[in-house]
Amino acid sequence: MMMMGIHFMGEVPFRRILLAGMVTDEQGNKMSKVKGNVIDPLHVIHGISFEDLAAQAKELGSTEQGIRYLQKHYPDGFKPCGTDALRYTLLSYSPQTRKIPLSLKRIEGYRNFCNKLWNAARYTLMSLSESETLCPDSAPQPTTLANRWILSRLHRTIEQAGNGLDSYRLDEASSSLYHFAWDEFCDWYLELSKPLLSQGEAAVKLETETTLLYVLEVLLRLLHPMMPFITEDIWQRIPKKDSATLSIMVAPYPKARHCEREDKDAEEKMAILQPVISAARTIRAEHELPWSKKLPLTLLSDDKDIVTLLKAEQNAIATLCNAELTIKNASAPNATDNAAVSIVERVTVLVPLEGLVDPQKEKDRLEREIKKTRKDIDQLEKKLANANFLQRAPTDLVEREQQRFAELKQVEQKLDATLKKLVV
Repeated sequence: MMMMGIHFMGEVPFRRILLAGMVTDEQGNKMSKVKGNVIDPLHVIHGISFEDLAAQAKELGSTEQGIRYLQKHYPDGFKPCGTDALRYTLLSYSPQTRKIPLSLKRIEGYRNFCNKLWNAARYTLMSLSESETLCPDSAPQPTTLANRWILSRLHRTIEQAGNGLDSYRLDEASSSLYHFAWDEFCDWYLELSKPLLSQGEAAVKLETETTLLYVLEVLLRLLHPMMPFITEDIWQRIPKKDSATLSIMVAPYPKARHCEREDKDAEEKMAILQPVISAARTIRAEHELPWSKKLPLTLLSDDKDIVTLLKAEQNAIATLCNAELTIKNASAPNATDNAAVSIVERVTVLVPLEGLVDPQKEKDRLEREIKKTRKDIDQLEKKLANANFLQRAPTDLVEREQQRFAELKQVEQKLDATLKKLVV
């Protein structure tokens, strides 16, 4: 590569080389044709049956012991995972490790990630109005919480990925992009966008379509060096302005504009909503309540700002939980007898049990939650009793831990009271 670069281009093609560890089998053993533990990249990309895998291993000189190794570890051969999944898997390993134990399960996990990205793109393109919204050149200026939040998270991710690449920590860059794409963009934002697209006003709908397109397009450019094929395919399908480049390969790589797009207010509000929604969905899942049945859900809080937030986002909460939602101030009278209760972020999540939930299951769940809360209380109590921590830690950190301790004690009291009222 060095000689060809100098010969054809008249200049040195690169001046730095990042050396990776040796790729081994899943057990960390060096690959050997005799042992039969060689993983051919083409087999991972295109897939191969066990019969063909064993036949090729014999042709390459594998012993009977090697064939037995293949039979034990790959009885079904290799599933086709594609080039992007294999490439992303290799990038996900730390460059500081001396060995890379290549796991087929890990590669299959990144194949699922490629599928997730493809489905997210399909949803985005299918959500566009007939007028065909074009992808904007710069970040939109949305007003709704979900759109503000995802843009803030995107720009934090741009910064994290850029820092990872600049410091040659490709594993950190790939991990931050994976987390954003799967957890924040697909699992949260796409769900939050549904009520905005179906129930929102025309301006909100257009704002959401534009934000969807912008975030997807930037995410594809962030991922392109790590998975070039699927990102190019999806990028070509995104409606863009005539001035756009012909290929994602020559499109500019996103740069961090942390100060410009950071939205602490949106992130703080979402940090309250997410655990509330998750708690309600957990109650549904743990009690095996079918999604087709609406959940009678009551949310209580003694914080006026939180109550205001919950009411402002009640459509999103009701949609993501498929619930008949009631929001009250915690001081209002409410019946907690025989109810499933979870307490998160100063919000009490309450679901009546009668005729809906198995009381014994709820008793078991409450006991697990109380046990976990008491464990957290014990850890914080030891921390706050440590003189070194109190003297050396910043004052604001000590105050946060003390506040957290007081909140956990309140949670413990509420859970204990709920458990006593539970009729099994």
